[in-house]
Amino acid sequence: MRTTKALARKASTSSHVISSVGAAAVLTAGVWYTESRVDDSVLSLVLVVLSVLVAVVAYFLPDWAVVHFEKAEPGVVWRIPVAERRAALTLDDVPLLDSPSHLEQLLDVLRDNGVRATLLVMSGFDAEPGEGGPSDPKLREQLRELMRRAVAEGHELGNHLKFDRPAFAMDAAEFDRDFLHCDRLLADLAGGEESWRGRPRRWFRPASALWSGHMLDMARSKGYTTVISNCFPHDIASVSRFVNWLYLKWRVRPGCVVVLHDRWHTPATLSKALPLIAANGIKLGTLSELHAVAMDEDLKRDPTASRDEKSD
Repeated sequence: MRTTKALARKASTSSHVISSVGAAAVLTAGVWYTESRVDDSVLSLVLVVLSVLVAVVAYFLPDWAVVHFEKAEPGVVWRIPVAERRAALTLDDVPLLDSPSHLEQLLDVLRDNGVRATLLVMSGFDAEPGEGGPSDPKLREQLRELMRRAVAEGHELGNHLKFDRPAFAMDAAEFDRDFLHCDRLLADLAGGEESWRGRPRRWFRPASALWSGHMLDMARSKGYTTVISNCFPHDIASVSRFVNWLYLKWRVRPGCVVVLHDRWHTPATLSKALPLIAANGIKLGTLSELHAVAMDEDLKRDPTASRDEKSD
């Protein structure tokens, strides 16, 4: 709902969006109110087909569509193609603050299934109450302890800003503040600034998966790779919980970047889906693990290139 409202606010102040919507409305009305029933039927059919196509692309994220997304912005990772039957599991909104976080149960499920994941962290849980952080210091420490457990169990941490707010609705200064707040926390959890900066790759995902040039530039300047996903069952809507396990069974394939969220129903989804994904012969891991596999495969195809060159 936050994303929808933010999009509406952005659209209402964009002259390009307003003019495009106006032109489409005039064209639709003009055709609709003509005397010919044929063009009315054709227009209706076209609108239905386009709506279905958009829904299919948004839900299933087929490779033929993702290719065009990648070409439009090469600086954003949607998938990491590999020949090996490997994929990356990412968990967003960790830990959730607006509702009780289920991070502990998520870590239990991952441990029981022998899966490491990339946790996209919202650092607001470590903020002061006056900055929107939790008022209970025990909760703050409990969540910090869970993050330490995640690191100890081999999970990877990534930057998902500070709070569960659409990143594209922020101005540049607010975005920078939230990005750097999360970056500092991740460095602390990773064992210090030197350890964090020494990692071969750090990952950033903008909240709501919508970005601007400023966001990409900021992330790049701090050594982050911006990543979205090509396997998303839209689990932020709780009603999707009835089919999410089936979606993951069908859609997780080599090179996939899977995204789920810290929600009350996610542990049950993973409990059911992870064994099925493993039975399909797909090994899930972190983004960096999948990226390393891709780099190794590239080097085998082109032994003359260095690993650093391949990682650019």
